Amino acid sequence: MSTADDVRTLVRLLWRAEAGVEAPRRGPRQRVSVDDVVRTAIRRADAGGLGAVSMRALAADLGIGPMSLYTYVPTRDVLVALMVDEVAAHAPMPPSSSTVVESLAGVARALRAEYLAHPWLLEASPWRQVLGPHRLARYERQLELLEPLDISDVQRDNIISLIGAFVTGNAREAIGARVAADETGMSDAHWWEIAGPELAVVIPDGAFPLSDRVGSAVGEIHQAPGAPDDAFEFGLSRVLDGVRPLLSRRPM
Repeated sequence: MSTADDVRTLVRLLWRAEAGVEAPRRGPRQRVSVDDVVRTAIRRADAGGLGAVSMRALAADLGIGPMSLYTYVPTRDVLVALMVDEVAAHAPMPPSSSTVVESLAGVARALRAEYLAHPWLLEASPWRQVLGPHRLARYERQLELLEPLDISDVQRDNIISLIGAFVTGNAREAIGARVAADETGMSDAHWWEIAGPELAVVIPDGAFPLSDRVGSAVGEIHQAPGAPDDAFEFGLSRVLDGVRPLLSRRPM
C-alpha cells in the first residue's frame, strides 16, 4: 500500500459487507458496485493473468471511465487484495476428516486446487496482505483443526504456513508446466521426443551419469521431466510426516 489512507480504505473495503457500508465515493450516483469491479477483475485475471488487469482495461469492461474506477478502489494494489479475498469466499475449506493429518492433507489439496483454478494468485504478494473476512475465516477453520493439540500457538501458525509454502511451490511448478504446453502447443512427451535426440548429440557421453540415470527413470514413467501431481502427493506425505510428532500431542 502506498499511503496510510490506502491501507485504511483497503480494510474498509474488505469488510464492507460486514460493516454494512461501502467505502466513501465522490461524484454522482455510481452505476456499478465494488463487487462488480472485483469480480470483473477476477474474470480478467483468470483469462490473462494479473498483467491483464490494468485499471484502464477494467474500466472499459465495466463501461465506465478510467478515472471513475478510482472512486471504487484507490489503487491497483488495493484491488488485487480485494480479488484475493473474493476468491477465498468461493473456495470453502474441505470437511474435517477422522484424523488431523487427513484434515491437513485436505486443506493442502484444496489450496492447490485454488491456485490451479486462479494461477494469478501466485503473482499476488502475500506479504503484509491485510486479512479480509474470507481469508480470515479460512485461517480460523485451519486453526480449529489444530486446536485439540498440545502445542503452542506459534507452532500452530508455523504448521499452517509450512503447508501453504509447500503448496505454493508445487502449484507454481504445475502451472509452469501447463503454461509451457499451452505456449508451445506441444505435450511434454512430444517436446522431449524432439529435444531428447538433440541433447544426446551435444552432451558428451558419461558427462552427467547420475542425471542421465535418474532422468531416464523419471521419463520412462511420466514421459516428461517430472510430474507435479505425483510430486505433490509425495511431498505432502513427507511434510505431514515431519510434523506428525506435533500432531500427536494431546492434552493430558
